[in-house]
Amino acid sequence: MWDSRPFVDGRKTCVGGAVEAWSGPSEEVTSPVFDARTGKRLVIGQLATMGEVDAVRAVEASAAAWDRGQGAWPQMSLAERIERVEGAVAALKERRDEIVNVLMWEIAKNSADAAAEFDRTVAFIGKTIETLRRLDEESAGWRVVSGVMAFVRRAAVGVMMLLGPYNYPFNETYAALIPALLMGNVVLMKIPNVAGLA
Repeated sequence: MWDSRPFVDGRKTCVGGAVEAWSGPSEEVTSPVFDARTGKRLVIGQLATMGEVDAVRAVEASAAAWDRGQGAWPQMSLAERIERVEGAVAALKERRDEIVNVLMWEIAKNSADAAAEFDRTVAFIGKTIETLRRLDEESAGWRVVSGVMAFVRRAAVGVMMLLGPYNYPFNETYAALIPALLMGNVVLMKIPNVAGLA
């Protein structure tokens, strides 16, 4: 078991669409599992600790990316956004075993529960994409809505703030993140203090 203990270097930030190494303060992430020899919780990674100036920079980058709805992401076609999200999901699937292992060590899920969280999340994303494609096809053109002839178009609403939870960190984070991105919103995300590695 001990040889499967992960170490995730989360000393990175993603601001303005660029993933960068973080040279500022960071904190150790520990597992709920204790080392019997030392009596201390096992260290399984590190996370960047951003301060107020860094947070403001991230908010400003999000506002710039939104650009009053005229930014590259909100103006991208739905088909292009779906393609990008599917590419990200494919990359996550390649790391499934690693992510499941991190979930096990970070929040003490058993392997079946951790795997189910990953698989349920990927299935949810697939169903979301399938539903969005269908809704996009159905809403093309004019139709009557509440007795009024209307052209219905789904659109992004702006910059979305996402706070990831600790109890189902992978599923709940992606279940909010992916639909927001697919619709063309820009997302400002704060990962949870506990269970932020996965």
